[in-house]
Amino acid sequence: MSEAVHFVCLKWGDKYPASYVNRLYHMVSRNLTQPFRFHCLTENASGLEPGIEHLPLETSDLTGWWYKLSLFQRDFFGLEGDLVYLDLDVVITGNIDFLINQPGDFIIIRNWSRNKMWNSSVMRFRIGEYAHVWERFQGEQERVVRDMNGDQEWIYACVPEAKNWPADKIVSYKKSLKSKAFRPLEKLGLDRLGLKAPDWMDTPLPAHAAIVIFHGKPDPEDVATQAYGLWKRASFIERCWK
Repeated sequence: MSEAVHFVCLKWGDKYPASYVNRLYHMVSRNLTQPFRFHCLTENASGLEPGIEHLPLETSDLTGWWYKLSLFQRDFFGLEGDLVYLDLDVVITGNIDFLINQPGDFIIIRNWSRNKMWNSSVMRFRIGEYAHVWERFQGEQERVVRDMNGDQEWIYACVPEAKNWPADKIVSYKKSLKSKAFRPLEKLGLDRLGLKAPDWMDTPLPAHAAIVIFHGKPDPEDVATQAYGLWKRASFIERCWK
């Protein structure tokens, strides 16, 4: 593709500071060899570095992950072309040209759970072409928010035919990596005793991994230099998350 692709992240409330957005912008810049524009959808643009374009967050009746559905608006701030969405808590560890080059109209992560849902931490689609995700949600918002476990179930319900990213390139810190110390203790329920992994234990990063997903706790900062409960530290975070 010769046109610049729009990379978009979402920052709402005070869950994550502006430094998370800036880190994500730098990681994309270092690991992408193709033209792109970087946008942050937020109600508070203070602290964002030059090069990050501010998109005002205006859907005030939503909270949390439900804001992601506004990405599917038919007219998304007048932008055109492909949109690549990234969660703020991902860590980019290698080349991500595949996010642009992989064939497919809608590409998203196959979730690591058994539930019928996608994982929306990384997804790509043509702006405006999946407007039904947003428009149907607007018509059924009360029911969807009440009955569904987040945006990921709703996106799956609207686009069950979506393609998936390569499982070896986008991995889960919790589900894909050897990140949990003393798993037998967990199976016996002994992890509830407040045990902690030694800080010297490190989580290995597979050679082909390009993006590591941190869903739920711990966040990248929690395990960058030390263990978090029985979750081992991940030294690759210090090398890549900056």
